[in-house]
Amino acid sequence: MKNNIFCVRVNYDLSVEKAVKAGKYYWKDDDITDKNFPPKRSGSAEIDIQLVHFNKNMSSEDVLKELDKMGLRPAELPELLVLGTKYPNEQKRYPIIALGSVWRDLDGDCYVPFLFGGGSERELYLIYLGHGLSACCRFATVGK
Repeated sequence: MKNNIFCVRVNYDLSVEKAVKAGKYYWKDDDITDKNFPPKRSGSAEIDIQLVHFNKNMSSEDVLKELDKMGLRPAELPELLVLGTKYPNEQKRYPIIALGSVWRDLDGDCYVPFLFGGGSERELYLIYLGHGLSACCRFATVGK
């Protein structure tokens, strides 16, 4: 890792369930499944994931606009999961959000996955996009 850039190899063909198991999370949201987060890519690739910190509360729309200006796209669930597996202590420092994978529930509310942790526990949650995103969050991104 250098300057919040993490080199990882992502297997986009790995099921969400297997990727979550590899991450050895203490807890995970039951809605983080292959059904709710179907793959957007296939194969495998070595990528750099950059964690971006804006240090202010922002809407998801504003975050996406800023990332676009920076030449970055939001990370997707498989990329977030491999980041959590390879660098398990990073999520204990701050929440890490992947805005590139969105799940809409039966009520039409949108959620995205994020890594969270504290102490010895590491967890995988979904965060509701209807509220602003906290200044403490980092956004997992990949170069376009």
